[in-house]
Amino acid sequence: MALAFAATILTNSPGFAETRPAFALPSSCARSAASTSTTYRAPLVRHQISDDIVPLVYHGSGRVGQLAGSTFALRLPDIVSFRGRALKFKDRASLCAAYHIPENARIILSGVHQDHRIEPWWTLGEDRARIIEQMRGIGIDMVTTPNFSVVLDQPRTDDMHALKRILIVFEEFARGGIPCALHAHGRTERDFERWAAEIAARTEVETLSYEFTTGPGRRARRSWHLEQLAGLAAAAGRELDIVVRGDPEVIAFLRRHFRKVIYLETSAFMKTLKRQRAERDGNDALRWLPSPTRPGDPLDGLFLHNLRERVTLLRALHYASEAG
Repeated sequence: MALAFAATILTNSPGFAETRPAFALPSSCARSAASTSTTYRAPLVRHQISDDIVPLVYHGSGRVGQLAGSTFALRLPDIVSFRGRALKFKDRASLCAAYHIPENARIILSGVHQDHRIEPWWTLGEDRARIIEQMRGIGIDMVTTPNFSVVLDQPRTDDMHALKRILIVFEEFARGGIPCALHAHGRTERDFERWAAEIAARTEVETLSYEFTTGPGRRARRSWHLEQLAGLAAAAGRELDIVVRGDPEVIAFLRRHFRKVIYLETSAFMKTLKRQRAERDGNDALRWLPSPTRPGDPLDGLFLHNLRERVTLLRALHYASEAG
């Protein structure tokens, strides 16, 4: 049964709020007839992201100028005050000023983070709907659902709980009018069989997300996770997009199975923070050289250089040829 077992866990879990529609959904958005999941269907909300490589900006410290670009990614927990149960920013202007990004840029919120940073999103309970409304009000263009963890050395029911919560949060964002990428991860083939059934039945799911930074990024497990994602794309019965963080070596494989692969680039920012400067190393690599700065010197120029070099390399290695 597709994710149904987790429902008996969720109804008695802290922070659980049954996901009832805030408005009358059309029949196509009612509970899924082809699925035994108890999560409500959501309306289809398509994203408008055209870029395929998107820099993730962790914060605005150390820079004084505005970044040039059409799309940027921020981390979901960073813009939420969990104690205040509201967004940290009252409007789009204050958000963009804090991160030094253009107000007319598209913004993706990435839900990939460590457990202690993403679990608080679930504890917001019914306040999540209000915060999602605030996000829509400041023009967030896409959100990837939190990657609630599935863990090897914990009871299996904890995994079921995590997967169910991911689906519920997807429904909440979509119902709130924000395009959402479903983080359909797992650690067993059965997990992915359940996801395949849900995605096939829920035509409102047009974009997935995945991270190859932790377990899936390990060389011994990477190919297995890629095969599971290919299976989800094939089982959907329609074209899907995917948002990816982590190892860029997965891009070429994913482009053969997904309509669009959006890669969230994190290295340029982190290398700049560590005062390292990118230098070409042949045609297929970069080396990172120390680039110390004086106290108080802005990092704008170094970040711009590193980002330009990184994007150029990624595009040449992983996006230059046609997928197929």
